[in-house]
Amino acid sequence: MTTKHTPTVLLSSDTLSGYGLDHIFEVAKTIGFDGIDLATWKNYDAWNQKYVTKLSKTHNLPVRVIQVSSNLNTKEMEQAFDLCDDLDVKTISINAPSTFNFTSFNFITTNLQHYHKQKIQKNFAIINPEQKSIIWLIPKYRFANIVDIIKKYNTQLALDISNLDEELLETHFFRRAEQFVPYISVVYISDRTRSGKGHVPPGEGVLKIPQLLQHFEENNYTGYYSLKIDINKKDLADVDKVELILSKSLSYIKEQFTKINIQEE
Repeated sequence: MTTKHTPTVLLSSDTLSGYGLDHIFEVAKTIGFDGIDLATWKNYDAWNQKYVTKLSKTHNLPVRVIQVSSNLNTKEMEQAFDLCDDLDVKTISINAPSTFNFTSFNFITTNLQHYHKQKIQKNFAIINPEQKSIIWLIPKYRFANIVDIIKKYNTQLALDISNLDEELLETHFFRRAEQFVPYISVVYISDRTRSGKGHVPPGEGVLKIPQLLQHFEENNYTGYYSLKIDINKKDLADVDKVELILSKSLSYIKEQFTKINIQEE
């Protein structure tokens, strides 16, 4: 009984908000991540294609995902395409616009269809936003419904598990994992505390991450796993503390995979 493949675990660069891009690559390589999920809006350097390519080669660490902002527009998407071409990246994950950001919402829903018709060979994946009670006010301008992301907008899902309601995750997603997995390109891993604080290091909250990973592996998920956590400014100022947090997070994720048993056919 073994897992069918070796999972690829990335570091989402917005985890190290405020760090220079070179430092982010260095830390990710030191800790042992398999690649970078590049949150382009967090670093001006991220738009410098030659510089990012140089960093990737210098640190021998590939960029696997280009992650664009929640204020997406034509210019940012074109820059993302250029980065994808230079770095040989196939997946673009899109942070869902805030509730009242109609401009970016309309850009995404209109242009993704256009890109599909143009046969642009990219995996566009929308990151499900944090679920909030305000959602019922203007449900049209949200991407909170993960079924709609896949079916209504004909795109992939970048599943941020910390943004899902715990009950929804356990009672609905787990049961229907087989149906969802083929449409998921990236799984953003973090935890959520009982009090509702999200994006804490995995294993420090209440989400059933081991069971979630088991479901993904049982259903032959071959996309990326990306660590996306919030680290407070005080801890970010202490490089040793940051490396400890990241090391423990990555070790926790890898440990869960060692416990997963898949019956080979």
